[in-house]
Parts: sequence; structure tokens; C-alpha cells
Amino acid sequence: MKKAIVILIAGSLLLPGCKFINEKILKKGKKVEAVTQQYEKELKQKDDVYQKELRDIKMAPQAKIDSIINYYENELSSKGGKYTSAGSGMYYLVVGSFKTPAYAEKYSKKVADMGYNSQILTMGHWNFVSAESYTNWKEAVAGLDIVRSGVAVDSWILVGK
Repeated sequence: MKKAIVILIAGSLLLPGCKFINEKILKKGKKVEAVTQQYEKELKQKDDVYQKELRDIKMAPQAKIDSIINYYENELSSKGGKYTSAGSGMYYLVVGSFKTPAYAEKYSKKVADMGYNSQILTMGHWNFVSAESYTNWKEAVAGLDIVRSGVAVDSWILVGK
């Protein structure tokens, strides 16, 4: 029994713990740090790529709209001279559509209280609540992002004459 106790005490003194063994004897501590740093570097690179792709995705719709506008403003007006501008007409940023006029009026007041120039457009049986209106297409598209973030995510542009 004394020999077993002596062996246990000697073993506990010679092998103080897993951390000691890993760091001092097996030298795993530096390997773990190196692997961790490599994973962190790879993760940062992947995150940078993801952020760039996200920026590109956000910019793509605006780039398409701009290219369409440029096409109509430059190409068509130079060919026949009949097309004046992509900004002719009225553009309304619609934030709600209602069949009941009372609902449209109530929502229009709510939108106006938020600081927008709200108005109601009646077409057939529908009452469209507009947050803003523009005479220029580019301004309407730029305003659409603001209205979508401030009033209604599903806002859209109604083109009027």
C-alpha cells in the first residue's frame, strides 16, 4: 500500500497537468496559436470577399436603372429628337393602396405626420397614398430608397402624366 501511495505522489509531482504536458513537453501551445491565427486570417479574407459581393449586389439594381435612363436620354433623343427626357411626367412614391377612402385618408395623415408630402391619388376604385412626388425619374428613384427605409419597405413608383 505504501508503494502505491509513493507511486501516486511521484506521478503527480512529475506530471503536473495536461496544460504543462501540452505546452512544455509536447509544445502544442504554439501550434494551436498558429492554427488559430491562420483560421482567423482566412475568416477575415472570406468576410472581406462577402462584404465586397454584398456591396456589388446592392449597387447592381441602381446601375441597371442608370444605364436604362442613359440609354433613353442619349440614344433615343439623338436618333429622332422626339424623346426629350427620362424625367418627363410625374412620379409618385406610393406607400399604400386602399379601396376604402377613409383608410387612405387616415394613412395619408400618418405619412404626413412623419414629415412627407403625402397625397391621395384616386384611380378607378383604388386610392393610392403617395409619400412624395417628383418630376424627374432619377430623383424619384433616389427618393424611393429613403421612403422604403422610412415608411414602407414595399413602396413603389407610380408613373403619371
